[in-house]
Amino acid sequence: MPIVFNGTTLNWHTHTIVFNGTTVSSPTATGLVKFGTTDVFGVSNFSPETTLFNFTLKPDSQFLENAVTTLVNTHGAAIKSSSYTTGPGTDSVYTIQLRKGYRMVTDDGTFTGNDSSTFFIYEGQTVTGANTSHNGDTACSLRRDNGI
Repeated sequence: MPIVFNGTTLNWHTHTIVFNGTTVSSPTATGLVKFGTTDVFGVSNFSPETTLFNFTLKPDSQFLENAVTTLVNTHGAAIKSSSYTTGPGTDSVYTIQLRKGYRMVTDDGTFTGNDSSTFFIYEGQTVTGANTSHNGDTACSLRRDNGI
């Protein structure tokens, strides 16, 4: 049962719920709103979810740099904090902390945002990876929980 206000269905990633002057849930501080015992607003454990951005890391390429630009400029709401470092002579590394309600699904594992855990994705001369190192390409997908 979603919350509908003036014909618009409210969702956790664009709307804020305030009760008696206190923010209960917002896009940057996701909370769960209930009507009695029924959940009516918040995240739903990624069932269903929306894929926001797919990208591939490739050894000795600019794919990571291009992905970081898109992540920051287009999908910045998903990111609580991040940093980017590059060579010379070392791997390019993007350290990222996702907000609750977002996750990065990669060939190397799934990293779910919880506002506190960080993970990294990197690209080097011969390797790529998400919290691990291997030869070859690494597929990555930023996803958002569709919510309740």
